Amino acid sequence: MGYLFGPVNSRRLGLSLGVDLLPAKICNYDCLYCEVGKTLRLTCDRREYVPTRAVIAELKDYLAEVTSGRLARPDYITITASGEPTLHAGIGEVIRFIKSETDFQVAVLTNGSTFADLQVRLDLLAADLIIPSLDSARLESFVEVNRPAPCCVSLEEMIGGLADFGEEFGGEVWLEVLLVKDVNDGAADLEQLRAAVALIKPDRLQLNTVVRPPAEDRAKPMEQGRLLEIARSFSGTFVEIIAEFPENRFRKEREAAGYEIFEMLQRRPCTHQDICQALGMEPSAVTKIINELSETARIRETIYDGRTYYQSTKR
Repeated sequence: MGYLFGPVNSRRLGLSLGVDLLPAKICNYDCLYCEVGKTLRLTCDRREYVPTRAVIAELKDYLAEVTSGRLARPDYITITASGEPTLHAGIGEVIRFIKSETDFQVAVLTNGSTFADLQVRLDLLAADLIIPSLDSARLESFVEVNRPAPCCVSLEEMIGGLADFGEEFGGEVWLEVLLVKDVNDGAADLEQLRAAVALIKPDRLQLNTVVRPPAEDRAKPMEQGRLLEIARSFSGTFVEIIAEFPENRFRKEREAAGYEIFEMLQRRPCTHQDICQALGMEPSAVTKIINELSETARIRETIYDGRTYYQSTKR
């Protein structure tokens, strides 16, 4: 498996080419709700987990294909990981390469835990959009929902680092909060969260909940009506509840679709509809490929909240 995946239609970013900087599940959190599964290596070490040069070489090949017109031009190149991408010490070099060689927008998805580190903040300055998470600003529920590594800095330092970055950064910050029913959605949680959001001053606040099979079964989704009530309780901040995938933007040739689907399912569980919308494929074509992958035991079914998800058997 290479370091690039997609492009796929993203709920927030349109047509997005993903760059996966970490193998397996390397993270400084072991979140209750994580759709990738339990953390395999809980660490705060910043290092070159995959070769930065190899990531850049793959990006060069992709960009050459875009320039030639053989591949679609993405709306964003999104730096992410099967874990926490800012743990990769070469993330800044990757971002600076993209911005020096292209006019593409660069987004970074991060759990927001490393921003107390000045070097992390410097590494991210060349990006256009940072989407950090802050699932709780109250210590008790933060520990319960995110299960941070003992080596992590304090919650106060994390929030302070995000606030500092907002002052230093010239792009946009969209702060994501994932709420788990009866874990980080209480009155005290929301009161402290509102105070933290006022300090961080994100350009957008995005509320989310558990929508895919989580690492732990006890991670339950919030009701839509309750999310709306919580959204209305924030003042002075643009708040949105993250929606479903946008309209299809392009169609994939079937000869490449099997590989695309398997790549998606290696990274996270998806429903049949998720795959159709992300890859712009007809439902019947997706069904055929899912059946083929199931027959060869490369994927399996999981039922969550009454919906059928497919995921790779290699996790």
